[in-house]
Amino acid sequence: MSGDILLNYSNHLGWHYISDTFYTRMSDATFQRHVNTYLHQQGITEPSLDQLIQARQYCRRVSFWEGCTDPEIQRRVFGWYSR
Repeated sequence: MSGDILLNYSNHLGWHYISDTFYTRMSDATFQRHVNTYLHQQGITEPSLDQLIQARQYCRRVSFWEGCTDPEIQRRVFGWYSR
């Protein structure tokens, strides 16, 4: 995943990525719900610690959230930038 833009976590903002052109933001509960959904889609119902860490890292990619319609996820594009 080298070169991927990743979400960061802070107590104040939750999971987020903010740049000059767009932002993505969600609560920790929303992020964890999507990580669990991703694991289930991979056929993993009782993940090992390693699988959980890998799934969280995969879901940290900003591109993972493109096209997601969950209203709990805040996404905004600024100005002319469009993805």
